Amino acid sequence: MKLSQRLLTIASFIKEGAVVADIGADHGLLSMYLVENKIAKKVFAVENKPGPFSILENNTKKYPEITISFSDGISEIPDDVDTVVIAGMGGILISNILLKNKDKLDHVKFIVIDAHRDLDVVRKTLQDLGYEFEKEALVLGAVFYNVISVRRGKSKLQPLELEFGFNIKQDPLFEEYKNHLLKQYERNYQMNNSNELKEKIERLKQL
Repeated sequence: MKLSQRLLTIASFIKEGAVVADIGADHGLLSMYLVENKIAKKVFAVENKPGPFSILENNTKKYPEITISFSDGISEIPDDVDTVVIAGMGGILISNILLKNKDKLDHVKFIVIDAHRDLDVVRKTLQDLGYEFEKEALVLGAVFYNVISVRRGKSKLQPLELEFGFNIKQDPLFEEYKNHLLKQYERNYQMNNSNELKEKIERLKQL
């Protein structure tokens, strides 16, 4: 099975022997990869769109380790799930998913996130929910992706880390990512002269 580099990075952040809830599983590629490669013991694959769910159902028929659920977010994940993966959504939506049913996180030791925007929001949510940051990796596909891994524990990220990433300066793609963001912010600043954007550009230059 061929996965994108983004999904491979997510898979690499999951501990061997995990019981995983794959939220927004789409067609089930990540779920199948995790059981095929014996990374996950079991996967609870969640999808709330009828079209993708139908494909997920068909794709996973031969995988007894995968249980599928037509539901929203983490509302129906079982208590034996120790790892939650939420990928391919915006940071505000991911935060809302986690906060709406945060009692479901009582048994969850690890969370892996791939948020496509509002990364500062989701980092703060994870920290407020009682998770500490393990690692964050940049992946370059059609756009830049930030894959974040956290575990149960207390952490206090610095403001720049909340905004731009945990330990992100160590990533081999960091300079390219920084230049990409600077060009994006500067282009937007030329259009609206926002003081907020100007300050954001100055903070980014500090990294």
